[in-house]
Amino acid sequence: MKKKEFALGILCGAMLFSGATAAAAGITAEPTWQNIYVDGERVSMAAYNIAGSNYVKLRDIGQQVGFNVYWSNGVQIDTDAPYTGVAPVQEKQTAEQLPTIEEIRQEMIQRINEVRRENGVSELIVNQSLMDAAQKCSAMLNTSHKNKEECLAVIACGYPHGFGSNLTVLVGTGMNRIAEKAVANWVKSPGHFETMVNAACDTLGVGVTIDNSRVFCYMMVGHPNAYNPYGP
Repeated sequence: MKKKEFALGILCGAMLFSGATAAAAGITAEPTWQNIYVDGERVSMAAYNIAGSNYVKLRDIGQQVGFNVYWSNGVQIDTDAPYTGVAPVQEKQTAEQLPTIEEIRQEMIQRINEVRRENGVSELIVNQSLMDAAQKCSAMLNTSHKNKEECLAVIACGYPHGFGSNLTVLVGTGMNRIAEKAVANWVKSPGHFETMVNAACDTLGVGVTIDNSRVFCYMMVGHPNAYNPYGP
């Protein structure tokens, strides 16, 4: 999807309330008429002034720029989907049709090695110690990297060298798209992509843990010439 440019007169913020005027704790939001442009063309969009700064509704930005904004256990933004304002309908599948966690992990391995082949580096060999460590780390339900926890998990699972790791947390993703979305997120992120295609790494482990509507995905690549700072 082509990303559109969005410009607002003074400051663009995100608001989820509606109505001409809103007040809370002595703060008043009043309509303002700053010019708003998308791709250089003026568009009509309600804006509000709060304490000298201009704000627009997040859903209005999504509608004008072309990404979906909806409520599902919190505000969700899907930049890969057109604006509808509602949560996507999940495909109904029987238990027999849904992939297992192990099948998702295997698909993730295949997709990671496919990315490496496309970028001219050798495929990674699955290492059971890294598989165990990645699964253990995904089960911690961390939303950001915890370096010491990851290093200790790798040691505890028996991998003796240094490693690189990627983490992504998915929300509202169907079981059949977890591996696809996780690897796509890592490809889009320069740092994660660099870890995934590091030619100095030779082994691989992945982990997937599902907690309610969230999916925690880990990738660990073994670096035989590096060391674990928490190792012996």
